[in-house]
Amino acid sequence: SLNPDIVSTACPFCLVMLTDSVNGKKNDGKAKESIQVVDVAQLLLDSVKTPPSDTPPPAGSTEPEDAPEPAPVK
Repeated sequence: SLNPDIVSTACPFCLVMLTDSVNGKKNDGKAKESIQVVDVAQLLLDSVKTPPSDTPPPAGSTEPEDAPEPAPVK
């Protein structure tokens, strides 16, 4: 009845069960096709990612263009 866009959980078993349930509701036409079931860690990752920038940094930026890339987090 809430009509969410995303359903999340931190439990791997619940993720499978919720995904199956949402897919069943989609097949019955009782849920919108765009609804997603994700792990809460994925929501956190998406919230801290910076969007790609197609524009160059503004003039006078203090960040050098040839700065090394940060090491990936494992």
